[in-house]
Amino acid sequence: MRSKLFLLNARDFIKGLVLAIITAVMTFLVNELQTGAPIDYELAKRVGVTALIAFMSYVVKNFLTNSEGQLLTAEKS
Repeated sequence: MRSKLFLLNARDFIKGLVLAIITAVMTFLVNELQTGAPIDYELAKRVGVTALIAFMSYVVKNFLTNSEGQLLTAEKS
């Protein structure tokens, strides 16, 4: 069940976390492998920051949409 406008449920957080991790890891791996740069601690930090930003973006999007996916629109009666 999708969450209502201005509400979040556990599924929103889980889906957001999975999406964030996959997006960040794939983006940086493609870039690093293309440039031949080493995979090190700095890369891990950048992946983490990017994953956090993607996660927060997904959660905010879900917070601002209703159960039908409409942005800032009240639930239909």
